[in-house]
Amino acid sequence: MSGFFGELNFAGESQPRPEDMARMGQAAINWGAQSGVWQENGVAIGARLRCMSAEVAFEVQPLVQHDMVLVGHIRLDDRAGLARTLGLDAAQGSQLPDSQLFALAWRRWGAACAQQVNGDWVCAIWDRQAQSLWLGRDAAGNSGLYYWQDGRRLVFSTSLKAMLAHPAVPMQANAYAIARQLTVVMDQADENSTPYLGIHRLPGGHALHGNRQGLRLDAWWQPERLVELDWPGEDRYHEAFRALYSQAVADRLRKNAGPVALMMSAGLDSGSVAALAAPKLAKHGEALLAYVAVPRFDAEGAASQRLGDEGPLACAAAEHIGNIKFHAVNSAGVGIVSSIARMLDVHDRPGHAACNQYWMQDILQQAASSGANVLLTGQGGNATVSWTGTGAIWPDLRAGRLESLMATLQGGMWPLLKNHFLKPVLRPLRQQVRRWQLPGTMPWAAYAAIHPGLVAETNLYQRMRQAGHDPAFISPGGARHPKIARFRLCQLGAASLGSTWMEAGAAYGLDVRDPTRDRRVIEFCWRVPDRIFWAGGIQRGLIRKAMPDCLPPQVLHSRHKGLQAADIGYRVLAERDAIESALRQLEHHPLANAWLDVPKMRAVLTALGHGVTPATTQQTVSILLRGLGVGLFLTRF
Repeated sequence: MSGFFGELNFAGESQPRPEDMARMGQAAINWGAQSGVWQENGVAIGARLRCMSAEVAFEVQPLVQHDMVLVGHIRLDDRAGLARTLGLDAAQGSQLPDSQLFALAWRRWGAACAQQVNGDWVCAIWDRQAQSLWLGRDAAGNSGLYYWQDGRRLVFSTSLKAMLAHPAVPMQANAYAIARQLTVVMDQADENSTPYLGIHRLPGGHALHGNRQGLRLDAWWQPERLVELDWPGEDRYHEAFRALYSQAVADRLRKNAGPVALMMSAGLDSGSVAALAAPKLAKHGEALLAYVAVPRFDAEGAASQRLGDEGPLACAAAEHIGNIKFHAVNSAGVGIVSSIARMLDVHDRPGHAACNQYWMQDILQQAASSGANVLLTGQGGNATVSWTGTGAIWPDLRAGRLESLMATLQGGMWPLLKNHFLKPVLRPLRQQVRRWQLPGTMPWAAYAAIHPGLVAETNLYQRMRQAGHDPAFISPGGARHPKIARFRLCQLGAASLGSTWMEAGAAYGLDVRDPTRDRRVIEFCWRVPDRIFWAGGIQRGLIRKAMPDCLPPQVLHSRHKGLQAADIGYRVLAERDAIESALRQLEHHPLANAWLDVPKMRAVLTALGHGVTPATTQQTVSILLRGLGVGLFLTRF
């Protein structure tokens, strides 16, 4: 794992200043030991390194060669296959670090190498002959890169902290990005922005080309062009999925030293990762460390259909799988306010789910303390391996697939009527009722701590309409393709998900890896027809039928979705004085008080004191704590 930073001056005679590179390098200290800075003809590139795999012992960055200079956070999959394609023998391929394999791929294919490699990566390559810079990011965006330019220079880094350390990069709050953060606006046109005006995030599956003439942003990954599979029967899908998913997990077990840890829950996603990883580790005499967030207080914040304590089911899954050291984490010693402050210190921006920071940071710390340098997650599973399916019968009817249609009917007549006839008819009525329940042209007032002044300043309601965003969260919108929305490739936070985990891992000395966001897994699940996900009337049919023995029945067939931080209401009340103090801080800060409805946040805290219920818990999460995360961020300006 490595972090990098750099500057390209569009006027070649103007040189980056060494002191500016030194400041950026010092600000990126979380990423490991200083590896050096290379500079030539108006471009400077620096890196920090931390060993996460055996091959990194041979790592040198910046990697300076006669025709290129490369820096990158690069973890490649199928190294042996890539090495063979590049004409290397087994010995050569096994010793080269991933950065050098990537450099060879660049030399073979140029910018098209992005299509030829798999894994989690983000890198900068300076082409010494063409005098051009290429900044690329992996398909699913399991990495992160920021950039800023003013027409004279381009500044870039894997770290916002390093970006802000450059004296030319202004620190100015982005009003619309803050408004989107508070109201959860899905706006594809603004997905690459950050809370800092002028600083952008490179999207996943994209590359930024820079030379003396300027910049060009290209989408090298376009999954909407993939063709849906049409295989006979279901078994072939299950076999192919199981093999591919197993390989994705195995690829993420490669490490330098120490145990492998997992952020686990009671769900199918992290549970299936555990079921595939633990047996593989057992062959090497290693156990999987599983960390599960459990409530410290009563989980009264969970609605009746939600699972407020995931500990028992997660423990049952661990016992069923075997070779797992199970750790229940109640985070009794981690505060809400202090965890939000830590989040801001690590990421230099507010997070979408401030309510989850305390247990996530506790798990990261415990995993790091165990000696692990790899932490597995299943964050992307809901949209890939455990996608529910829609249960649509019309494609089968149009294509004359009677066998598939009969399988759907086996799920029972009521699911068929409910999902294919009643829901389509009632959905518009439900949407209208929901909109009547929300207050006029300000539906976000029920779930956001945004000040009316910020709404007016950003012309929020009109921009929501232009983006196709539904503030009632009933109708999906704003995506260029229906599956883009499903896979969360353009929704709020999706562009930052990879960078968030990448930055968090760097802060704790961990490489966070998610096999459910493997490019190969995403592309396969993209191509799988809906009838496989809704198999015989069974939702999440792909994973449930492909891995029937990997998890205990009570986990495999659970109908309750987990809810971490279900006791957040009691945790907030336990440190009410600290939260009151933070609210006073926001009231006395000009920008925070102008953009946040602090009285509304205070009213939520008062209502919570009268009783912890699912309703008051939801408002605590969406109004009080999200507002607090944004507010403490704004006090930095």
